Parts: sequence; structure tokens; C-alpha cells
Amino acid sequence: MQGTSDGGCKIDRVTEARGLTDIEERLQTRWADGESLRDLERYFNQAVLRTAMASAGMETIDGESSNLYRLLTDDEVTAGKRVDAESRLRRNGVDPDSVTDDFVSYQTVRTHLNDCLGIQTTRESTLTVAQARNTVHKLVSRIESVTLRTIERLCRQDTLAIAAPSVTVSVRVACSECNDEYTFSTLLTEGHCSCTEE
Repeated sequence: MQGTSDGGCKIDRVTEARGLTDIEERLQTRWADGESLRDLERYFNQAVLRTAMASAGMETIDGESSNLYRLLTDDEVTAGKRVDAESRLRRNGVDPDSVTDDFVSYQTVRTHLNDCLGIQTTRESTLTVAQARNTVHKLVSRIESVTLRTIERLCRQDTLAIAAPSVTVSVRVACSECNDEYTFSTLLTEGHCSCTEE
């Protein structure tokens, strides 16, 4: 599905074949605005999918192409849902194998920026509070989801019995000097513990 092959830059080849006008400028702008290589990977691949759908005359509702992209690529999507997404594309004249073959990896995006556009992709390792909150939130959500699925599986096996399980994970951070304890979100909001307060 992803990566490069012989015959030049994959992004250039896909851009030309799919008629993705201005995609290079849009990638450059998004990189300059602080988006990550993985953000650019997702953006480029979704553009490939949207273009394929539009070329086939496929009518879509708002957000459908993003959801189809998720169903085609997300590791957490079940095989059945992925097959359903592929079938929907085929019914509308879109070859899902051709589309996913044109998807690129973030490494391919980095190579394109570095070697084709002359953009240095090494950045200072800075992290905003919003990025930190988002990173931990995604991890917590994943833990909750995996835990709930595990409980439901045990219930189906009659190993466990609980009528309506729900899972909540809370991340707490404590300072061993002043013994303050916070939820991760509260600590980000406060910005410090008692012993480091100016």
C-alpha cells in the first residue's frame, strides 16, 4: 500500500496521475503551519481518495471520504468494516486497490519534502500544552476502548458477568516533594505544583 517504488518520486507520480493540482503547495503550507509528517500523510492520502471518488462521480455526504479513509487504513477497524468500505467504493466505480496503492507513508512525505522540494523536515523538539493533552487523551481513550472490548469478550465467553460495563481511565500525577496530586489535565491547567510555584 505505502512507500516508494522505482521510477522517481511517488508523490510526483501520484500527483500527476490523479490530477492533484496545487497539492505540493498545500503540503508546503501545512508543513510551515506546523502540521506533522503524519498529518501530511493523512492529508495527501485523503486527497487521493476524494479525487478518485469525484472522478467516478460518486456522491458523498460531508465527512464521508474521511470516514472511508479511516475504514481503509485504521488498524483498529475490523476486517468486515474494511470489506464493506471497499465494496461501497467498488459499487460506485472506484477501485479500492488502485486507490490504496497510491497512498503514501509519512516517510515518503518526508523524502518528498527533503529531496524534491528542498524543505528541511528536522524541527526543534517542542511540545505545546494542547499537543500534550491530545497525545495523552488519545492514549487514555485507547486504553478505555481496549479494556471495554476485553470485558465484553470475557462476558461473551461467560468468564465475566457485568450488565452494562463502562470504562473510565484517569491519569494522575503526583509530586514526591510537596505531595501534591493532580489529574493530568489539571496539572496542565495549573502549570506547576506547590513547591515550584513562584
